[in-house]
Amino acid sequence: MTSWIMMKMLKFNKKLFINKFNNFKLMFFMTLILGTMISINSNTWINAWIGMEINLMSFIPLMFNFKKSSNSIMMYFITQALASSLILFSTLMMKIETNLVKLNMMFSMIQLSLLIKLGAAPMHWWSPKTFINLNWKMGFIFLTWQKIAPLILLTSSLNNNLLIYMSMISSIIMGALLGMNQSLIKFVMIYSSINHTGWMLLALMLNTKLMIFYFMIYTLTNFMICINMNNSNFNYINQLFKINNQNIYIKMLSISMFLSLSGMPPFLGFMPKIMILIIALNNNLYLESLLLIITATLTLSFYMNPMLSMFLTMKLSMKWNNKISYIHKSMQMLILINLLISLMILPFLMKLL
Repeated sequence: MTSWIMMKMLKFNKKLFINKFNNFKLMFFMTLILGTMISINSNTWINAWIGMEINLMSFIPLMFNFKKSSNSIMMYFITQALASSLILFSTLMMKIETNLVKLNMMFSMIQLSLLIKLGAAPMHWWSPKTFINLNWKMGFIFLTWQKIAPLILLTSSLNNNLLIYMSMISSIIMGALLGMNQSLIKFVMIYSSINHTGWMLLALMLNTKLMIFYFMIYTLTNFMICINMNNSNFNYINQLFKINNQNIYIKMLSISMFLSLSGMPPFLGFMPKIMILIIALNNNLYLESLLLIITATLTLSFYMNPMLSMFLTMKLSMKWNNKISYIHKSMQMLILINLLISLMILPFLMKLL
């Protein structure tokens, strides 16, 4: 009887702890959003720094997932604290110095710290080590929401485009080369994010509206992939062989998401990339456009690994079980959204830019 009471008390305490933890997660999600909103709506660098600190202190508790998360938390905290200290130091020095050369150097330091927070190459060394131990939900926030504040703040510090240009070139090259021959889906996603960061930095220098549009398409595509991987509990590429036992529509959904992220026409991800290439060619950026096309081809090569695992290695017995392979209506809508609409919307968007 005593042991039964003890078991009931332990279960009750566990449920109470889980409920409290979920309440704290909701609070940290709210402060995470608040910190980003403070940063992108601030008029001074001090206010932007405060917003990014609130965002940092809210995201660190959300990274805790009861597994090997301590290394990721410390890596993320040290890197973001270093970038925040550079912003604060540069802002204070700008208040003291009156020499124009030193002021430009302070602006360059602020740009460097924002690029570190963004995870752009060559300051990308910390992002794979942080992303590898996150779950897919926190990984989606890491890939998308945490990039909003640095990208928006970079638009207000475009006095020295050389640093952003060099980071853009290195991000495109490093993201394409390091993502090849990876066995972890998370490594494919993070190096893909570094490559997409280079595209967004180029769009940032050319047209801010185009950068926002590119980021929205990138967020939508990452949302579909992360939700699919989270529901399936997949981490390695060889685990995608399990999809061979499912319906052809689930394969179409998964393949269309990776093709959209790679920018393959006529999927949704092709639309912002072709717009960036058109505007880059109009600004006589021929070598940069050639580099973008070459690296896009390289990134498509490592996107093909998950797709080959999902589609080409089928079982010899082609028996589809409709009961197991039921697709929710919302997932069917994602397939329709991700397919041929890019070529229909592209002419109208080109008139707006």
